[in-house]
Amino acid sequence: MNEGRRRAVRSFVLVAVALLVVALFGPRSCGAPLLATGTAAPPFSVTRVEDGTRRTLGELRGRPAVLFFWAVWCKACKEMMPGLAALAVERPDVCFVALHSDGEVATAALAAKARPYPALEFVEGGERFLEAYRVTTFPTTYVLTADGRICGGLVGRASADVVARLLERCER
Repeated sequence: MNEGRRRAVRSFVLVAVALLVVALFGPRSCGAPLLATGTAAPPFSVTRVEDGTRRTLGELRGRPAVLFFWAVWCKACKEMMPGLAALAVERPDVCFVALHSDGEVATAALAAKARPYPALEFVEGGERFLEAYRVTTFPTTYVLTADGRICGGLVGRASADVVARLLERCER
């Protein structure tokens, strides 16, 4: 078999294997759709990284909230934080909660990640609520109305402008 034909066969086999992997595992990794707009946000109780106190969904009522599910190893999450922090400064009427979702990370490490972004409320224990919020990908962001209902959600990296537009839409 000549070299050109060998490359063509190898390329065909690689494409076939890639399609097989997508067919077998793709649908499972996509997960369920995000929670529907208008539904009540599932309750949660997490621990603030800053001082170790508890934070519950009920305590957020009365003002809109942005819930940001993230993990320290998530590059897209790290890229979103400066924009979310800047948006939190612009919007002090909104509670921005960064729910860390990897229980294997020490609180001290989370505190170090939180230090540059004091406008965000960093909490740990988010991993216990991934299923309830249908989080299958990091980052996942939800915007809640002041009465604790889902207003919208975003999967993957989103700019602060996109989050701000979602907040604005929710306030109408």
